[in-house]
Amino acid sequence: MNTRPMPIGVNTMSFMWRCGARDALETLAHEGFTRFEIMAQCPHFDPFMARAHAVAFGHFLRDAGLTVETINIPSLDQNLASGTPEMREHTVKVFERLIAIAECIGASAIIVVTGRVNPLIQPARSDLESWFEDAFERVLRVAQPAGVSLFLENIPMGVYPRADQLIAYARRLDSPSVRICYDIANAHFIAEDAAAGVETVASHLGIVHLSDTTRAAWRHDPIGQGDCDFATFAASLKRIGYTNTAMLEIVADPAVEHIVDSRRRFAALS
Repeated sequence: MNTRPMPIGVNTMSFMWRCGARDALETLAHEGFTRFEIMAQCPHFDPFMARAHAVAFGHFLRDAGLTVETINIPSLDQNLASGTPEMREHTVKVFERLIAIAECIGASAIIVVTGRVNPLIQPARSDLESWFEDAFERVLRVAQPAGVSLFLENIPMGVYPRADQLIAYARRLDSPSVRICYDIANAHFIAEDAAAGVETVASHLGIVHLSDTTRAAWRHDPIGQGDCDFATFAASLKRIGYTNTAMLEIVADPAVEHIVDSRRRFAALS
């Protein structure tokens, strides 16, 4: 049995509008963090940066002994499931740029949400799935030869928000480049049993996201400020033999204090 503590990393979402990615990583490195997920939001981390800038960032990471495992892009201006072909085209190009950046900085994967679905009035289900899958599979054709994985994330407004939907699609693709990012807060908010959900996707699990929320409001709060069941979730991770990084995705102020406390709380369970 593996008795080593689960590695815990940090997503830079709390710093996205406050400082550049390098400053955020240097600040968190002072607290002992070495594994990161960067939010690709300009000016924090420009998804259209020149290759020379990406190469320089990779040199910084190596010199500092830090690793960016995953790159994540906020679902603000892109949509792989858009009903507008031009928006899908733009979004595919954004992901193609992120794949090129990932190669430069040594990131192993890109987080991909399954589009954004309007909660008030939705297109036909068959159209949503067709739009998303066509766009995603175009991205996949670029990611595979680059050696960069795509981690499909469960998000409440996505085309595939639930564990059973994600694993069914991943199995249908049958690509070693497609894995799943399972987010406990996202699952809990839509009333999915997160402990059961992470076991459902275990065969394709690439990374887990950790933050807290209630079901009354969708949040990414520090652990302990919502009602997610982290103890049962951690037990499920142990049961499936998960040894990859548990990535804290906290939105809080002061960010560092809450991130460090969340690490302590989850480490005590894992």
